[in-house]
Amino acid sequence: MPVTSQRRPRSHAASALTLAGLLLAVSHPALAQSFIGRGAPRVLAVPDAERAGRPSAAVRAEAEPASPPAAPPLPQRPFPALSSSLRLSGEESGLQWPVYLTEAQSREHLRLRIGYLAAISVVPDASFLTAKVNGVAVGRSEIKAPGAIRIIEFDIPGDLLKPGYNALEVAGVQRHRVDCSLDATYELWTQIDPAWTGLVSVSGAAMANSLRDLPAIAPDARGIVPIRIVLRNRPGFATFERLIGLVQRLALAGRFSQVSVEFAGETQGSAGLEIHVADDGGPGGLSRQPLTFEPPQGDRAARITLAGDTPAEIEAASSIVSGLATREPMGSPQGLKALALARGVPAQGRETLPFSAFGIENREFSGRLFRTGFDLTLPTDFVPADYDKVALTLAGGYAAGLELGAQIIVDVNGRNVASVPLANAGGELFRDETIALPLSRWRPGRNKVEVKALLPAPSDRACEGGSTKSRFLLLNRSTLAVPQLARAIRLPDLAATLGGGLPKVAPGQRPRLVVPAPDRESMAAAATLAVQMALSAEKPIDFELTNDRALEGRTPTVVVGPARALDPAILRTTGLDPDQIRQIWQGRAATTHLSEPGRRFAVMDGASLDRLRNDRPPACALPAAGPRPAGAVGRSRPDSTTDRRERDVIAEWNGATASQDRLSDQVATMSARLGAAARESWAATKAWAEDQVREPEIEIGSQASLIVSQGLPGRDPNGLLTVFTAPSAATLQASAICLTTPSIWNRIEGRVATLDANDGALTNHAAKQARFVESGPASLENLRLVVAGWFSTNPSMFTLIMFAAAISLGLSTSAMLRGLGRANPGTAAPARSDDEGVPR
Repeated sequence: MPVTSQRRPRSHAASALTLAGLLLAVSHPALAQSFIGRGAPRVLAVPDAERAGRPSAAVRAEAEPASPPAAPPLPQRPFPALSSSLRLSGEESGLQWPVYLTEAQSREHLRLRIGYLAAISVVPDASFLTAKVNGVAVGRSEIKAPGAIRIIEFDIPGDLLKPGYNALEVAGVQRHRVDCSLDATYELWTQIDPAWTGLVSVSGAAMANSLRDLPAIAPDARGIVPIRIVLRNRPGFATFERLIGLVQRLALAGRFSQVSVEFAGETQGSAGLEIHVADDGGPGGLSRQPLTFEPPQGDRAARITLAGDTPAEIEAASSIVSGLATREPMGSPQGLKALALARGVPAQGRETLPFSAFGIENREFSGRLFRTGFDLTLPTDFVPADYDKVALTLAGGYAAGLELGAQIIVDVNGRNVASVPLANAGGELFRDETIALPLSRWRPGRNKVEVKALLPAPSDRACEGGSTKSRFLLLNRSTLAVPQLARAIRLPDLAATLGGGLPKVAPGQRPRLVVPAPDRESMAAAATLAVQMALSAEKPIDFELTNDRALEGRTPTVVVGPARALDPAILRTTGLDPDQIRQIWQGRAATTHLSEPGRRFAVMDGASLDRLRNDRPPACALPAAGPRPAGAVGRSRPDSTTDRRERDVIAEWNGATASQDRLSDQVATMSARLGAAARESWAATKAWAEDQVREPEIEIGSQASLIVSQGLPGRDPNGLLTVFTAPSAATLQASAICLTTPSIWNRIEGRVATLDANDGALTNHAAKQARFVESGPASLENLRLVVAGWFSTNPSMFTLIMFAAAISLGLSTSAMLRGLGRANPGTAAPARSDDEGVPR
């Protein structure tokens, strides 16, 4: 009995502890388990206590503990959006961000956090990530996250970070699990999750303490800097004009890569910047300074409060911000170089740029597929055509023993433009291997160039591994020579106008921004697009805001609105069929507005696994919409071929039942047929000539959520019309944010572009005919290049002109030589007589 009485309480205590443990496990299941749902599974890996306490500069992240810790908070300083994908592809790849820190932040104890998802084909033992800060490695970790997002952290030594811009880099080396072939290298990838990648501070120092710290404003988890304009009333168009101009200047002063503008009635979130427009001088007798700045606090973002909502008061605030945009950036040498490379290396023509100018270092490569690339920014008035070529001169070499098929391939803007075989079996060192890149493959604005070397070897079939023998060498004294460029603005061309060339179309005139239905979502979309155009132009664009007179044609006009709010004539002017668009987007115009409760963009704590695996831009997500049609809908046309066959059959039956015609009737019939054949030939020739200048009808896919089109309503280029339209206002706002993603915005070209804002798929349709507008002082040399460019893009017209010139030359030569020359001696000349009749 005594023994029993003593064991029973222990049994009850054990049961209570077990029950408490089960309750704790049930109440916090997400903290210790991976899950698939709104967010992606996460696994945290941090350095152990011993290694974290070491003073060494590099700290290696160890394997995940057996019991993962609780999910960490999101980084206080996410990284800005890049002009490239966030995917580390192939055997060696890297990403680099320019990140601005205040002086207080640079003295903080910061940690670099990286969240990523890797392909299942990546073998952990030979694949790893390396993190660098200002060129110094701070950590290295094996890549092993094929089924969940893995989060790793590295300490940053205090002496590495500088006030201003710093270069933060993530580089990856990846090897395949079982396959060593060249094709297997395309299966290697590691996707960086922007929501879990950034800087973490224990103290949480303020990102921006004053207006001078605008570049330190933290973006959201997508890399976008949201700028929310909090309105107390509904101002007029003149006030909205000045507000859009103010946001443009703020974005330029902060050197933001992507901005989303919202018009809100209350504060929301800690990321980005808020602009509060006071209508009575501000609460509590706020001083009448044009603007005041408040640092972020807790869950509240940094705030700018304007003294009033009149155009004059907002213009005074804009003048203050404009002075900040002219300051020279500060930071570490590596950070300033990363900032310059983020905007692309500019080239004006007649210059030779070494690879070192693009941040490319000497590199030895032992893998199977070598990749490197850079961005070159050409003038917005550059004419892309085959009147000259860019010369890429490579310095380096390749090893002996490569298989047949080894070659260097150069891609420009995602299209293969040139290749050089590596055919010497004994290897080769080259100093001046020049590759010609046609100018027609380039575009105004940002251009992405990728140099690849395919390096298959017989040892790849054995897949032995462990080989460190270099196969390829590239030296940074390789050069890119840009010839003299033809300078004129080509219209229509979305790349030139959206890339910063819109003010050059009609210098001295204010372009117009037309919002036919100025609701909150449409105005936010228009402001977002206007700010992105200013960032591309690197200067503010003074838009005249209105809601009508889109077809006035006196100045370049940008129209932003849902399709149902646009005049059908506006769509026809830019080459679109209003009936076709109405049928495609039928049922999608009733999307719930994002301004309603619960319908705002949700910035999740991690992107879904599906979006990461498919490398979808984090800024591309659409609100809920109705069902989409199964395919594109085209305009129905009568089948002329069927009608012609029917007429032929009827004619045959009529001929079979008719009596034999007389000879005169047969002659008349033959003459009529010859005349009809001549008319048909002339009609076919005329139709062919018209087809050379007629723009083809564009079939808009059913998946398109945004259409950007451009056209000229008349002969005057000042009437250039650009239209942004979507099924609804909510879809227009979401699609505008997706379109302004730098990796998408820099690929827009042609006269029509369609975007699926669910996955960022962009389709461009080139203009068949274009007009050229002089953008600078006239010169004979530039005119020659422009004319040569026009002929190269219109080969049919060039052939017709040359044919007509040859006929004209022949006829004129024949006419000139008809009365010249001496008679043939073998021909008797007719006798001539004088007045007396005596032959001479």
